[in-house]
Amino acid sequence: RNLSKSRMQRCDYCGRILYKNVSEKYFLCSSKCRTKYKNKKYLSKLEQSVTSVVKNGILVKDIVNKLDYDKFDTVSAIRRLIYQKGSLYIKANSEINLNVQVFIVRK
Repeated sequence: RNLSKSRMQRCDYCGRILYKNVSEKYFLCSSKCRTKYKNKKYLSKLEQSVTSVVKNGILVKDIVNKLDYDKFDTVSAIRRLIYQKGSLYIKANSEINLNVQVFIVRK
């Protein structure tokens, strides 16, 4: 069965498409993600920081540059806010990279 990219399972930490799961309890793509996913307080703080700097149309690389966090962690938080929490979105029909614009979901 061929699933579209948007319907495929994603890593609970970094939000990348999951090709291999390394956890029995969660969907995690690597031991790095498994280790980082355990620190829920850090995840929450990082997601709040990302949300605080997002303006409609901001580029992912601009969010990364504004925050004093690891680039991988910041991009992972952006992916979680898009694919899991649904509070942000992108207009591009592609995987997230540094040159993708991010928008806020209006409730």
